[in-house]
Amino acid sequence: MIRAQTTRVRALVHSVLLTQRFFVPIALMLLVVETILTYAIIQRVSYTEIDWQTYMQQVHGVLSGERNYTKLQGDTGPLVYPAGFVWIYSVLCALTNNGTHVRRAQYVFMGIYLATQALVLMIYRRARVPPLVLPLLVVSKRLHSIFVLRLFNDPVAMLFAYAAVLSMTRTGIRRWSGLLLSLGIAVKMNVQLLLPGAAFVWWRTGGLRTTVVQLVVVALSQVVIAAPFVYAFPHEYVARAFEYTRQFNFVWTVNWRFIGDRVFASHEWALILAAAHIALLVALAVVVWPRLSHSTLPTIVRQGFTRRAHSDVSATEVAVVVFSANFVGVVCARSLHYQFYAWYAHMLPLLLVHARLPLVAVPVVWLVIECAWNVFPSTHTSSLALLAAHIVILVGIFRAPTHAKLS
Repeated sequence: MIRAQTTRVRALVHSVLLTQRFFVPIALMLLVVETILTYAIIQRVSYTEIDWQTYMQQVHGVLSGERNYTKLQGDTGPLVYPAGFVWIYSVLCALTNNGTHVRRAQYVFMGIYLATQALVLMIYRRARVPPLVLPLLVVSKRLHSIFVLRLFNDPVAMLFAYAAVLSMTRTGIRRWSGLLLSLGIAVKMNVQLLLPGAAFVWWRTGGLRTTVVQLVVVALSQVVIAAPFVYAFPHEYVARAFEYTRQFNFVWTVNWRFIGDRVFASHEWALILAAAHIALLVALAVVVWPRLSHSTLPTIVRQGFTRRAHSDVSATEVAVVVFSANFVGVVCARSLHYQFYAWYAHMLPLLLVHARLPLVAVPVVWLVIECAWNVFPSTHTSSLALLAAHIVILVGIFRAPTHAKLS
């Protein structure tokens, strides 16, 4: 009798935590908890001014008629974000009485935060991520701070990025993924880190034609969004909005504190990171991504050219491919500032599950990453710990079994 009861309890626990049977009610419960928690944070934790007023000053310059990006400035620096940022923050400027009603802006970002969580949960549902790891999506101190206590533009960019990934998992709306991804890039260029993975998914789902069409959509929409600036001062716009050679301030680095200022600022170090990024993307394309569909890269390439691509690419494959492409970009980033955690924080639970780490290691690795992002200023120890955790995930991704099922 006792053994039978124990068996039933174990079966129930397994059903709740490791299968999709109760995913939806658990996800809805987490969204309710997040709504209450985020509202409480806004009410009880002081807002910290960092870039919001600078954003408003830059937007005011555009609204006053200036179209030369090199002349658009704010207290903390020049405008270095694409035109989508300008238009979205112009709306926020109007909604917040020229940026003076910060509390109203916080509520808007609370909505962005909850919308992002909802999109991520839908991706996880379609990718069959076990509910056991879902709490990791809602307990990040740093992530709440980035969204509702700092009002950075990174969350806005990632909202479009997750919408794009979700659209890739649904055949009926997959054609919109390029436009959605481009909208994210138009807010902040870090969303380009997802492009290699997105291109692989487009090739898998529609071959050469689909890939070319989606990339053209990405490029043309950038031109349309930035039309007033591209028409008036094209060189100035591209040089500022997509400045790939930008030099970062060592003071704010989270990931490379242990290498020292001299190495951090060197051209050689930048080349090493760029080479590592390219090498890891190639390795993913050759080793990891094809085995998600029990295939090989030559076969996938051949299918794309002969129009025998597969429209039934699983949501798990889509999520792992795009998330891992973004992850290696983060690992090899020239510098990670505190707000950049939003670039991949919501992807970590899925990547940790896919890496097939021992169950006890999943929250441990996540906690190491979370703690590293909450050390200010960063230290040699915190940046080394962050790198070590990233390497653990990378190794797990490359060693994961060939099957794509996560639960």
